[in-house]
Amino acid sequence: MKRNILIILSIIMLFVSVFSLGNWHYITSNHSKIVQDGMVKISTEQLQRPVKLEGDWDFYPNVLIPSLEQINNDQNKRITLDVPFNWREYVEPNKEGISVGTYYVKVHVPTEGFYGLFIRTIRQANRVFINDVEVGAKGKTSTVLSEYGSENDDKYTVFARSENKELNIVIHVTNYNSPQAGIVYPIEFGTMEVIQHQYRWKVFLDALVTIGHVLFGIIYIFTFLQNRKRKEELFFGLFTISLGLYMSFINQKVFFLLFPDISPFNQLRLQLSIIPIALLTLTLFIHSMYPQVQRRKTIYMFMILLGVVIIFYGIYNPITQNHRASSDLELFLRKMAYICVTAPVIFYNLWTLIKVMLHRLEGVRYVLIVISAISCYTLLLTFNFMMGVPIDYTEFALFLLILFGFASLLNSRANQTILKIQALSEELLAHNQMKDIFLLKTSHELRTPLNGILNLSKSLMEGAQGPLKRAQQEQVILIHSVTQRLGHLVEDLLFSSNQMTGEVRVVPSIVSPSVITEVVLEIRSVMPMNHLVSIDAEVGSNLPNMYTDELRFKQVLYNLLHNAIKYTEVGEIIVTAYVHQHQMVIQVRDTGCGIPAPDIDRIFDAFYQGNNHKKEGLGLGLSITKNIVEKLTGEIYVTSTVGEGTTFTVTMPLANGEHMSIEQSSTGHRAKELQLQLPLMYKGNNKKILVVDDNHVNIQVLAEALRLKGYTVIAVDNGFDAVDYIKTNQVDCMLIDLMMNGMSGYELCKQVRKQYDMLELPIIILTAIMKHSDLVLSLQVGANDYLQKPILMDKLFIRIESLLAIRQSSIDAIEVELNYLYSQVTPHFVYNTLNTIIGLSYTDMNNTREALYCLATYFRAKLNVHYRNNFVSVEEEVELVKAYLYIEKMRFGDRLNIKYDIDESIQLMIPALSIQPLVENAVFHGISKKQEGGTIEVSIQREGQFVRIKIYDNGVGIPEEKLQKLINEESTRIGFMNPLKKFKLMKNASLRLYSEEGKGTTIVVLLPEGGGA
Repeated sequence: MKRNILIILSIIMLFVSVFSLGNWHYITSNHSKIVQDGMVKISTEQLQRPVKLEGDWDFYPNVLIPSLEQINNDQNKRITLDVPFNWREYVEPNKEGISVGTYYVKVHVPTEGFYGLFIRTIRQANRVFINDVEVGAKGKTSTVLSEYGSENDDKYTVFARSENKELNIVIHVTNYNSPQAGIVYPIEFGTMEVIQHQYRWKVFLDALVTIGHVLFGIIYIFTFLQNRKRKEELFFGLFTISLGLYMSFINQKVFFLLFPDISPFNQLRLQLSIIPIALLTLTLFIHSMYPQVQRRKTIYMFMILLGVVIIFYGIYNPITQNHRASSDLELFLRKMAYICVTAPVIFYNLWTLIKVMLHRLEGVRYVLIVISAISCYTLLLTFNFMMGVPIDYTEFALFLLILFGFASLLNSRANQTILKIQALSEELLAHNQMKDIFLLKTSHELRTPLNGILNLSKSLMEGAQGPLKRAQQEQVILIHSVTQRLGHLVEDLLFSSNQMTGEVRVVPSIVSPSVITEVVLEIRSVMPMNHLVSIDAEVGSNLPNMYTDELRFKQVLYNLLHNAIKYTEVGEIIVTAYVHQHQMVIQVRDTGCGIPAPDIDRIFDAFYQGNNHKKEGLGLGLSITKNIVEKLTGEIYVTSTVGEGTTFTVTMPLANGEHMSIEQSSTGHRAKELQLQLPLMYKGNNKKILVVDDNHVNIQVLAEALRLKGYTVIAVDNGFDAVDYIKTNQVDCMLIDLMMNGMSGYELCKQVRKQYDMLELPIIILTAIMKHSDLVLSLQVGANDYLQKPILMDKLFIRIESLLAIRQSSIDAIEVELNYLYSQVTPHFVYNTLNTIIGLSYTDMNNTREALYCLATYFRAKLNVHYRNNFVSVEEEVELVKAYLYIEKMRFGDRLNIKYDIDESIQLMIPALSIQPLVENAVFHGISKKQEGGTIEVSIQREGQFVRIKIYDNGVGIPEEKLQKLINEESTRIGFMNPLKKFKLMKNASLRLYSEEGKGTTIVVLLPEGGGA
């Protein structure tokens, strides 16, 4: 807000400064009056610039004196008049309202020559004589109204030659009902060159401002016509054009200089009608820019109002019937009426601007510059209209501010548009990346169920579940075929996604051209016998080797051949290869339907499919093919004729001597340069990684990277040493190369899994070439994960840490399991129970047998790992409770009293080992710690729709602090917390715990009758 106010103040100061500089002479009271008693003497120095003839002129009121001779004879009528000044108090209008007068001044010049006058405004009609020669006029001066012709505030120049270094200037003036009469602005005198230069400069500035406004408006209108969406451009263009036309109607009146035959009355009508047009277009422009702060009804009302103004002042006024004002009062009222009907529009636009500033809408600062400039100029224009105050040069300031303001607004909007486009581009890139990731994840997720369907359908076809009927066999075969096709689509999606994310790598090597024949034979072998298309390969045996990635090259051939088969119903497909310009050229030619010319340039685009009858697939095959070929530094292009066939041509680089030496040196280096002392060992943290690879360079790289990561590393170069090592040493993870001499990675995985399962010892397979079948086989023989070479160490470390974390979780789970089992049976309880039974065996064999049966029941329930996670009947759980309490009664004797209140008719399934641990907890922590012993009560009864299980003891009770921990589930006492968690898994179950230190504890469990698993 402060900055907006500063802008407004700056613009106001600018207009005040321009107005003051342009009218400095008129607004200062100490300017010199060089005319004295009707005479002035001009020096050479003064003639360097125009001289204002201000001072005491000779004036002859109420007469028009035609010559110097008569002026000399009418000296009795002469008065001295300060010029410029309104003569109204010295002149009396005649009966027709005509006022006349004659001005005279004698100018002495230093040299003979041509001199001129720049006449700004003389109200109204005037004629100028110099040395008794008429040199110019505006309007018709006369004492008779019928012969009178007015002027319209015209500015003009007159020129004459001096005589005897003198110029006698006589000016006739006639006024009819104008409040400002006579010479109201100073007349400027100077040499002809100076006056012409000044006048031409003023005309040039006016023309520049006019043309600038009009051009500016035309540009905006053409911009609007290009898209017809932004109406503010149209309205602003119309506004600047109307403003430019208005500028041409005032000051030097450039428009009327071009069309001099327009009468003063029509000039005035044009001036008065162009202003409401400019206001109308300005209002519509502001409404289009900020419709949210204006009302449509108000805009329509102003449009009607301004339309009426345009008609009344520009075409025909039915009230005045286009007659001139007959008095000063009538003229003043007409001016006030004009201001009153146009001022509301101006004030409304200003109020709109204030609301725009308060709401801080877009571009308000730049619009503020324009509106403030227009408002300042309108205010000065009102002063000029009402008081005749000159406003020279302010229109030029207005033009510059409009140009600057809206150029800045356009630039601001362009910048905002660019920022929005950038944001949208970034968003689109992010969405595109998300799309690629989604495709990649989806493809991975689809692989597993598709493999399952393929395997199940294959087993059904092979009769694994018994013979199928013919119709069933056909359906299973169809399922298998459709799943295979879907699998191919998933593979294409996966490859395309990897390609987009930059994860597809090529490993070029020396490849024999015989692979072309191998691919053709493989495809031919899987084609049905009744297929009407033959596939042949024409590959010479003496062709040189290529330097490419064999796996990717085969993928290119597969895609091209499958594409040819798809679009060739009858005919032949021929694959040829030959050498041209040091490149291997492979062509796949078919006699299929061909490709229409419009589709040829787009068939390599991802997801594009031509307008043909075949709509199988996703349109990724040729896109993938092109990208692979380009990645292998080759080229691919196509020629086709509709109805005759298509030929795809692929070029591949040939293997040269440099490639041969690289490959030989790489194998030589493996054999000669690096021979490690194995097994290689690096001591690190407690996580031990076993690396198995027959390439010592790979061993060195992996071992060094793992060592720097902090792991303990052991490395061997064959599977036999790895098997021997894990037999006697613990290993946390294994990295195994898939292709090794002697024992392959597959066989090594099988050997490891005979001793360790997948959680005990994770295995990561490392391979240079990973086909889908290789991956499936690796997982089938026991690998946990795989990585394709060259290995990215960050990926490898993430996989290792993930598998180690899973392994540690399984170890922790087993430990928790064992701890739980150990906690169920304490050694102290077992020893005391056995000693009691041994002692009892000497005196009472029957009770001994009963005690052993109860102990067996207790152990069976406690040590059955799977049993404790199941639901059992309440009778079975009560049996365990009674067995346990029988044993404890045998140990404690009279110190333990037992009471049962059990409804035998209750049929309820409850979690196993849920009541007994609570009873055991009551005996151990409640009764046993009380010297005199106590009583245990076990109650199972119905209570409404629930079954109430109550366990009460009158033991030592639980301190308040421990009680709160138990209630808040913050305690570590397994005997209480485990049953609590089990009961909470049952729907609508609740458990309550009451205890008072020294008085005992009560546990109440409410279960819905009929509840269970």
